[in-house]
Amino acid sequence: MDMKRQREDHYFNAREKIYDRLAQLPKGTIKERVISGWKYYYLQHREGKKVVHKYIGREIPKDLKRQLQEREALRDNLASIQKVLMKFLTARIRDVA
Repeated sequence: MDMKRQREDHYFNAREKIYDRLAQLPKGTIKERVISGWKYYYLQHREGKKVVHKYIGREIPKDLKRQLQEREALRDNLASIQKVLMKFLTARIRDVA
């Protein structure tokens, strides 16, 4: 297998690993609501066209915050990988044409 194909495979595999990890992490963002002067936190995400709010509590759990930060970092990394893959695919189309 040539080097170019190995690099492509590397990025495709990295993308799949990111998708797998994203599937394990919670979706959404943390929203704060103030009711009668008390702060309450909710995890907000979409299910189809519907926005769902899941009650978290009066404090944000540190592990949830960490997981959401990890999800954001993975999505940024995924965007970079997608750009590289698009370059590979564009080059492959040019080679065929």
